Amino acid sequence: MDLLVVTIVLTGGPNGLCRVQQLAETEVLEKFTVAFYGQHMHFERTGRFEMVDGRELPVFQWIYNTAIAE
Repeated sequence: MDLLVVTIVLTGGPNGLCRVQQLAETEVLEKFTVAFYGQHMHFERTGRFEMVDGRELPVFQWIYNTAIAE
């Protein structure tokens, strides 16, 4: 399978986390995790879409965070 760039919108989570994220994936995932200041921020796909710069992007909602293990 070829990788493609998937752009998503994040809602919730900490201030300072970029709302629009680009991922190299084969498809739009159901869950997404991003590292942010020593924590993993976990997001889940909502089924909603949001218009950003003329594109309809899938929305992921923050659900919880965990510490990054060293």
